[in-house]
Amino acid sequence: MLIVLGLMVGIVGCSNSDKKTDTSNVVDEEQAQKENLVKEVKKVMFSLPSPVETTLLLKQAGAGYDESLLNPTSNSTKYNTDKQKALNLGVYGADLSYASIFEQDQTIMQYMQVSKKLAIGLDLLAAIDQSIIDRLEANHDNRDSVIRIISETFLNSNSTLKEDNRPEMAALILAGGWVEALYLATQLTKDVVKDKDLIERIVEQKLSFSELTQLLGEYAEQNADIAEVIGQLQGISKTFNEIEIVKSGIETVTDEESGTTVLKATQKINITQAQFDALKKEAAALRNSFIQ
Repeated sequence: MLIVLGLMVGIVGCSNSDKKTDTSNVVDEEQAQKENLVKEVKKVMFSLPSPVETTLLLKQAGAGYDESLLNPTSNSTKYNTDKQKALNLGVYGADLSYASIFEQDQTIMQYMQVSKKLAIGLDLLAAIDQSIIDRLEANHDNRDSVIRIISETFLNSNSTLKEDNRPEMAALILAGGWVEALYLATQLTKDVVKDKDLIERIVEQKLSFSELTQLLGEYAEQNADIAEVIGQLQGISKTFNEIEIVKSGIETVTDEESGTTVLKATQKINITQAQFDALKKEAAALRNSFIQ
């Protein structure tokens, strides 16, 4: 379980279902419906790729590191509403994941601190123990250890949320992280032909985008902030809908190292340079609206 996804599940997992059942065994119907909804939300969240997974795929596909693409930590002082804090906790989480994948020690520490600040502002973390910072410094040259420590930090925040039931907040944080990961991916990609592997990783997010909008839609009626975010996502939705993914059957693929053979669905992505440029433009506009 990795950083922002770990935080999402931690928030959603702290539902009222954790409380003791009434001694009379009378189950309130409305509460039962809420608990069932939380369970469904958790399923959607588990199916979404975390920013760490997305940025790792980008690195494997040939993307590089560009610090100028990150949301400056100085921007954190501008985020006063819960919506701004939640979206940008997701944004900074994606930036932290990106820096972690490329082993940017100083940046990792800076973005850990700003993530802590926003989390505390949302009453999600009472504190991050100094021992966490010490562990990061001691393991700064081990990428896997750094990612694990960051993940554990957010997962262990469950105890501070035990009486909360705020899946709406989790959804906003997840949206911020997803948008930032898409922004980073599109900014690091230039040409649909030359950057074929990167393009494939980006277009594959079309499926996770559908899952994200489904998740947000669960709360649109009762949460004005989420309804607003859904409206902001319409540009991304339109551009994704114009990109065609054609499934072309099943083929067997053998892993050279393990010797195991698996069945894999093959697909063809039909995307023009103009379509990609439109997606890149929409992703940048949406992300910039989040961080301003």
